[in-house]
Amino acid sequence: MDSYIYLIENGDLYNIGSTNNIDKVQQLLRPGKLCASLKDKEAVYICKNLHIRYSEVRLPETDYFRLNKSQLLECQLMMKSEGASNYFQPIFKGATKVATFILAWFVLTFFLIKLGIDPILSRFL
Repeated sequence: MDSYIYLIENGDLYNIGSTNNIDKVQQLLRPGKLCASLKDKEAVYICKNLHIRYSEVRLPETDYFRLNKSQLLECQLMMKSEGASNYFQPIFKGATKVATFILAWFVLTFFLIKLGIDPILSRFL
């Protein structure tokens, strides 16, 4: 089910959160004004990532952030476009993920044998 990610401005603080009912949140956070919102299936996941991204400017134990202008613009752009869904996608998916894992496994195994085991065995042979 789709839910909303919202960015609400209240003075010099910004509230970033997720909800199923954006109107109710706007009423609860009055007199704040809605700066941006995004409806997405992965709203909770994207919201958590935004909280992590801006954790340096987060007020302790709240959903309020003291964003500077560039952070505010970045956050608004992610919410106003479809960029948020694409922005937080994993780098490796599906077959690429499996192929990368297998390749990394072989490379690490090769170096472990070549640099770790071969020198020890060469002493005894």
